[in-house]
Amino acid sequence: MNCITILAFYLGIIEASLPLQTTTFWQIRREAEKNNELKNIRHGKLLSPLPNINEVEGYDFEQYIDHFEFTPRPRTYLQRYWMNRAFWKGPDGPVLLYVGGESVLSGGYIAGGHIVDIAKEYGALLFAVEHRYYGKSNFFGCLKTKNMRYLSSQLALADLAQFVAHAKNKFGLTDKNKWITYGGSYPGSLSAWFRIKYPHLVIGAVASSAPVEAQTDFKDYNNVVASSLSSPLVGGSKLCMHNIEEAFKFVDRLLDTKNFKTLEKDFIACNDISKLNDTWMFASNLAGFFMGLVQYNNQVPGINIAYVCKQMNNASRSPYKSLSILYKQQIQKTASCSDFSYENFMKTVKTQKRDPDGFDMIRQWYYQSCTQFGYFQTCEPGTHCVFSKRLGIINDMDLCQEVFEIALGQLKARINFTNEYYGGKRPRGSKIVFVNGSIDPWHSLSVVTNQTSSEVAVFIPGTSHCANMGANQPNDPPALVEARRRVTAIVGEWLKEAQAAT
Repeated sequence: MNCITILAFYLGIIEASLPLQTTTFWQIRREAEKNNELKNIRHGKLLSPLPNINEVEGYDFEQYIDHFEFTPRPRTYLQRYWMNRAFWKGPDGPVLLYVGGESVLSGGYIAGGHIVDIAKEYGALLFAVEHRYYGKSNFFGCLKTKNMRYLSSQLALADLAQFVAHAKNKFGLTDKNKWITYGGSYPGSLSAWFRIKYPHLVIGAVASSAPVEAQTDFKDYNNVVASSLSSPLVGGSKLCMHNIEEAFKFVDRLLDTKNFKTLEKDFIACNDISKLNDTWMFASNLAGFFMGLVQYNNQVPGINIAYVCKQMNNASRSPYKSLSILYKQQIQKTASCSDFSYENFMKTVKTQKRDPDGFDMIRQWYYQSCTQFGYFQTCEPGTHCVFSKRLGIINDMDLCQEVFEIALGQLKARINFTNEYYGGKRPRGSKIVFVNGSIDPWHSLSVVTNQTSSEVAVFIPGTSHCANMGANQPNDPPALVEARRRVTAIVGEWLKEAQAAT
């Protein structure tokens, strides 16, 4: 794969766990990805050799569909991966393994960012492995409901174990090459879990913004969103949070009085929102705007907590009017109206046809949420959530039942198993560093305090989801720069100890 091909892919660092339902959230995520792409390109140009993405090579290899079922002729699929040897001081140098997650992967993930800085510091070989069922690492018919059972975190970890064996064989690596996993968000969890379940294969793990505790009703997500919107550290204020809450109360009053036409006009709806499920989609999308800008705060040019709070605190208009203006500004970047159709959304979740370019992921991630993790963000009475109280868990539960035939009781049992299997927020591992930002809503499901002397937490005030995975930027707060330095130093300590024990 050449330099131009790599640049055509997303070079960013976000591998995000995500609010499940909103197009506005996805729009903000895409903008964050594009911005981080540009940052990584600039970062890559500063590294030696120049440009280092010339060194990124793409491969695939035959991987088992089911690692835990032993048959004479096991079924396989082709799993994609990439290698960057630009900084490798072989043949006994360390190996950094970038773990893919719930989206398409590319060699760009190991062409820039903090992982490349670590590789340069310690002369490491870089690999990136795409997650099964995402991108182009799949097999014919994989999205059929009967075949979705092969999409699990346990099988994804077994994939990584097989990949380590494959890489050793193909590239002549030995036990002298010490492996460390690296990932952010869901892949951050996988990075930590791989170290816990396969400690004989990797000597350490970097787990950024990793929600290691599964939870059906993720109430704290929007509690953190509210706290972040009120934080002066990032340009928020209590007045801002209050005004957003007042705006949504007005929205709820209009919904209660069935004043749908006003809402459709003020929020440029593509469709009638009077049906119950369409009303839920409408409320979810409005909330998704704020959820996205908080999760990716300062990762999208021109829109962040400080900007939104300045608009919401404009005393010359009502909070509801400010909400309408902000929402329309966001939507009209890419579309003339906002699709609040639940039917259209369900078509996406139910589709069993793969995107030939590998960018589909909604059905797959919903399946993982319904069978292993939950992560359903709600806005219920008794919480600090400032959005519509129509955002309860019932719609997500109905979706799990309708699409995958998984009832609430079964889902809760599955989530309990996930936490028992991995350990939740007390995983009892070693040589794992958990990195989180205070603004990121996912930190409430991660490890934010030291568990042992070698299972440590780096908590960064004022930073958002996976922000530490990028390279240092001129405007980065000192705490973020220091966090990257500390993670790099911890990796160095692991390597020094491993070399001394050899």
